[in-house]
Amino acid sequence: MKILINALGIQDSGGITVLEKVLLECLKNKNSKYYIVCNDNKNIRILIEKYQNTNYLIFQVIKTRGFLYRLYYENIIFKKIIDRNHIDLVYNFSGSAQFFLKIPQLIKIQNLLFYSKKLDCKYKQKKQFILWLKQIFLKRLIFKLMINQASLFEIQSNHVKDYLSDYIDITNKNFYVKSDINVSNDMFKHPKQYDFTKKVNFLYIVGPHFEYIHKNFIDFTNAMIQLEQYDLNFQITVTLTKEQLNNSSVWSKKLDSKTNFLGYVNTKEEAENIFTNSTILVSTSIIETLGLHVVEAVQNGVLAISPEEAYAKSVYGRNMPTYKLSDIDSFLDTVKEIVLLDNNNIKDIILSNQRYLIKNEKTKYKSVVDIFDEILKEKDVQK
Repeated sequence: MKILINALGIQDSGGITVLEKVLLECLKNKNSKYYIVCNDNKNIRILIEKYQNTNYLIFQVIKTRGFLYRLYYENIIFKKIIDRNHIDLVYNFSGSAQFFLKIPQLIKIQNLLFYSKKLDCKYKQKKQFILWLKQIFLKRLIFKLMINQASLFEIQSNHVKDYLSDYIDITNKNFYVKSDINVSNDMFKHPKQYDFTKKVNFLYIVGPHFEYIHKNFIDFTNAMIQLEQYDLNFQITVTLTKEQLNNSSVWSKKLDSKTNFLGYVNTKEEAENIFTNSTILVSTSIIETLGLHVVEAVQNGVLAISPEEAYAKSVYGRNMPTYKLSDIDSFLDTVKEIVLLDNNNIKDIILSNQRYLIKNEKTKYKSVVDIFDEILKEKDVQK
């Protein structure tokens, strides 16, 4: 079996984490070869250094030259790669598809930006019509053209299918729900200790794309400003630099004195060290396919607050504290309810979140190789 893995467009830490998990799954199948096409960036280079001496993984790195070049490369150059290497299946890791290929294509949907009605409304509310056209609508047209002619999809959670159905007909589509979360016992830490008579740490994990509308960072800023009016001793920890935030339009310098600016967190050890006692992770995303920052908080025994959205209920369960998007009063009410709880109550919530995550992920495919096998067996039957 020979698989072409299309990883073009993958560059942030979340995407790299999931891609590495896929590569580890592939390495367990010694009867196949995997050709990985990817852009040249720092995160990819680190990944290649770890796996380039493996006989089963063959990397081809190209420079990022924009969306149109990517369309050309995927539809013209890919055909040459496929013919030359006798590829059996294309695995489109970043949600695109090819128009003219005759072999099966599996499309991984891990970006719902183009399929969220609530996000569309947010652009409208902000009167960002031109930005919406550029960032959402034009790309939506192209991706819809791609996926309308495709039939095989890998998704990380059932809610992805529901969001897609608002924009495309999914009647004749096949969806494979696969876990991208390691739920082995050693991945889950004991719940942290919470004492709300002492300082509370509000943690916000985000990358350099924090100003994008779908991240909804302004909810966090406004909530923290309002929280200063209450009798709560708190600090803020954010994975951005002071310079990044002070140069943005979604931050208030009023919060600088309360904020620990971490900057980019590079290593696993650094990431684990930010999940401390009395820490509450805050997520404000309008849309997520998975939300690894929340998952990591749950795994590390930390309480999290997320928006009251369908994706959150699907991935994290119904026991996680939530608030209504863009409703700061709702966020503050949630915080007030939390700080009235004692440590045992908080512990119960975290353990419930962990149990749900483990149970939910175990209902899904564990390895992408199993999906590859199933698709190619079905292809052989049809012959």
